[in-house]
Amino acid sequence: MSSQLMELRINEILNFIRMKNEMTRIKLSKLTGLSKPSVSLIVNGLIKEGIVKEIGLGNSRPQGGRRPIRLSFVPDYALVLSVDVGGCKSIFSVIDLAGNVLHKKTVISPIAPSKKEFLEFLFDNISEMIALVDSSLLLAISVGVAGTVDKKTQIIRKMPAFGLENVDISEPLRKRFQVDVLVQNDVTLAAMGESWIGNARNLSDVLLISIGTGVGAGLVINGEVYTGFTGSAGEIGEMTTDWHIERQTASFFGKLEEWFSGYSLQKFCQRENIAANVPQLFEMIDKSLEVKERIEEGCVHLALAIANAVSLLDPARVLIGGGIGYNQYDKIYPVVDRTLREVLHDSMYRSDLIVRASLEPLGVVIGGCYYAQKRILINKLCQSPHFGS
Repeated sequence: MSSQLMELRINEILNFIRMKNEMTRIKLSKLTGLSKPSVSLIVNGLIKEGIVKEIGLGNSRPQGGRRPIRLSFVPDYALVLSVDVGGCKSIFSVIDLAGNVLHKKTVISPIAPSKKEFLEFLFDNISEMIALVDSSLLLAISVGVAGTVDKKTQIIRKMPAFGLENVDISEPLRKRFQVDVLVQNDVTLAAMGESWIGNARNLSDVLLISIGTGVGAGLVINGEVYTGFTGSAGEIGEMTTDWHIERQTASFFGKLEEWFSGYSLQKFCQRENIAANVPQLFEMIDKSLEVKERIEEGCVHLALAIANAVSLLDPARVLIGGGIGYNQYDKIYPVVDRTLREVLHDSMYRSDLIVRASLEPLGVVIGGCYYAQKRILINKLCQSPHFGS
């Protein structure tokens, strides 16, 4: 069996074992269409590797014969150190292969750090998390950042919340901790998490929009996360919704983010001398017409961006997440839904189109764990001597 075909077979069989509570070699043969000897070869290799175990006998078949042996996935076969670097706070976690968060710490993100200070921030907190586990079990370090990441080099091209550009963290982290490092846009990882064990689990086409300090989007198309040619797909914060006004402004943040984001709402508070943070601002909607109009204006621009994306992509769901999107969903949704009813063609609008993301505030780190598995785990298993023949 070729290495590429073996990789596909291992991935298929392992996914079936993970998804089903009671799986046997016989069932795997029926589900995959592979012969029983081929299934046994792969299953036995997975058992020797330690990522699958036998857990007892299943039910007898109607025609009699020996009872089949049940198989189970071993989620602590490996661990992923998954990081979510947000504009205001960052989450450092250790997660097993089933998405269970074993260790977690949330810290305040650095303010306007230099590249060196940003890297030291990662070094210190990752070191603290690695000290909590057996480092030999680490499959990878996954880092989700609020910015654009080059698809080939993993260099962070732009992080508006930190005012940083062209930052390489993957190679320094790899050298420091001697483990594979993956760097990806945070919302892309959140979309991956939702497609794995969240509100997009059974949907093949999903758009996730994260509203926090900035605004970003993650795309799942045909069951796979889509990052585009260079890795910039999903930069919905850059979308134009009123060029007549936007052409007159220049900002490190995107055009949509100037209308509706934590950054723009905080700037509104400063400009209008309103002594409130963003959560407090949302609490003022029923007390201040000025605040209500400003937030609703931002929600309309968000809805216009969503309408454009829906017209282009036709997703099954649009998930709203992020610190603001998730926590203020009940205030954002009515304006967005009302605008979509007006803007979208009747054939495109659905009352169940918009839903709240389910994994907040851990969507990015859970997605980072899944991303590491898809990128590294199967390749690692294929290199095991247990699949040599």
